[in-house]
Amino acid sequence: MTPAGATDAFVLRLTPLGEADRVVDLLTRDRGRVSALARGARRSRKRFGAALDYFHRLEVRLRRGRGDLWRLESVDLARRCTAPVGDLEAFAAASHVLEVARLGSRDGDPDPDLFDLVDAVLAALDRGGEPASLTRVFQVRALAVLGYGWDVGRCSHCGRALGPDARVAAGCAVVCARCAGPGAPVLPPGAVRTLAAAAALPLARLGSLRVDRAVDGVLEPLLARSLEAAVGTRLRSRASPRPPAGRAADD
Repeated sequence: MTPAGATDAFVLRLTPLGEADRVVDLLTRDRGRVSALARGARRSRKRFGAALDYFHRLEVRLRRGRGDLWRLESVDLARRCTAPVGDLEAFAAASHVLEVARLGSRDGDPDPDLFDLVDAVLAALDRGGEPASLTRVFQVRALAVLGYGWDVGRCSHCGRALGPDARVAAGCAVVCARCAGPGAPVLPPGAVRTLAAAAALPLARLGSLRVDRAVDGVLEPLLARSLEAAVGTRLRSRASPRPPAGRAADD
């Protein structure tokens, strides 16, 4: 429980303002996405310290400013995330998480499920979770949080149980062969199992799923296109590293 006037947050974007200030876009658990003015953040680190940075879980104190811009009064470090520092794969995965969170959240509209997902994935990365696999797990879970998830056990069109004939239809829906249009690509059983496993994992165990290289090659474009449809724009962080070969799902 945070003190009155404070909320848990992640930095989504830092924008210079003038010679001394920054505008900070935050994903907060209690207020959704918030833009706040951090006075003096560029000129001196004494007020906010090293905490005001990407990937760390923060406790911030905000107060109303002018218009839609809040005032950032204080920042405390709730949990440090150091995995992305000096690790390009972890940095790419963590940056993708924050970009999707920024595009998928709304000003002043709290979404605790999205916040908790971001929190869990960044924590799993910092514990040494494999970045590419965590990226796929995050994408599956983010689609569900944003209202675009799939029930991979059943055809999205007719509701019949999916067997080894699963296909990917237009709009990235997972359908049976009967409902798929001509030329619809096959979704291999390993990819279906991985999607189901990613959707079912408890948040505390997101890093336990390893995605096979071949399965990743199938899921990467499917999940990227689906997320871009969900957030309504192309993702700059769409590309991600490939994981090592292994089992489709190691729970």
